[in-house]
Amino acid sequence: MNRAIVAVLLAGAVGLAGPAAGKAAPARVAVPATGQDQGGHTGGGGLDFADQKSGTPLEVYADQGLELSQDSKTVIGRGNAKAIRGHVTVTGDVLIAHYRDKQPQPGQPPPPKPPKDPQPGNATEVGGSSEIWRVEANGRVTIASPTQTAYGDHADYNIDDAVVVLTGKDLRLVTPTDLVTARDSLEYWEHRQQAVARGAAVATRGDKRIQADILVADFAENEEHHMAMQRVHGYDHVVLTTPREVVTGDRADYSVETGIVTVTGSVKMTRDGNQLNGGYAVVNLNTGISRLYPSAPGDAGRQVKGLFIPREKQTPGGAEQAAPAASPGANEPAKAR
Repeated sequence: MNRAIVAVLLAGAVGLAGPAAGKAAPARVAVPATGQDQGGHTGGGGLDFADQKSGTPLEVYADQGLELSQDSKTVIGRGNAKAIRGHVTVTGDVLIAHYRDKQPQPGQPPPPKPPKDPQPGNATEVGGSSEIWRVEANGRVTIASPTQTAYGDHADYNIDDAVVVLTGKDLRLVTPTDLVTARDSLEYWEHRQQAVARGAAVATRGDKRIQADILVADFAENEEHHMAMQRVHGYDHVVLTTPREVVTGDRADYSVETGIVTVTGSVKMTRDGNQLNGGYAVVNLNTGISRLYPSAPGDAGRQVKGLFIPREKQTPGGAEQAAPAASPGANEPAKAR
């Protein structure tokens, strides 16, 4: 089977050579990408597909050929389609690259427009006057860098904003140490190196797990030069699961390296059938020590309430008798170890 290639270069114009646009056949075309390098950020192995240094080529491959439409300004690759820019690769069953006319620089004349109806065998120069600004992928989508891989059914990559949005089933972002999953959508913001998971979102490292309606995970390079979670922020219906207890609340802030999680809102801490209620909790996942407070520091809050379910014991006559429940004092935080 023939394999088509679109080499999207950031300098120079290479024309479309081969059959007329619209037919699935081997072809080559060059359309410069935007080439933005905002703030000098070059990434560190993350999904910085858009934010590459100017001059990095964007190449698109497809097993079943390419379609170039100058009316809709799209290049469509079908069959094991793949777009590569720098160290980031986007794959899918179908890939659509959207291009547009470049805006002339101040004081420069507008670039010449290419002919609308190229003849077979002739070259159509679109590279010098156009740029890629958006890439879509559909069907078995992956976005991979050396240290991160994201999966979904559909991806929409806006190169202007340097944001990718994944939707579909089995949404996940995988690194050598971390896993982030979502039900509704998974976003990656390149300039912030931040993932946003929406809908039953879960972030996991080892046996440590945090879930919420929305999770925002901040990534950075670790000592092994891998992208790893540094902090995770949870919003609404937070559930923090440890090997010994479950903590729920309205919001959570998790420092992954220290293992310390602060949970605020209507906090409930459950362990071995016992439950503690409060307004602010500090959970150390590394030491296994949890503390519950009436409210966050500086806020006037209510008392901490503890409900302990004792084990039933036998009386001398053989009848079962329950021990009274106990509650911690209002002036001291409840502590679980």
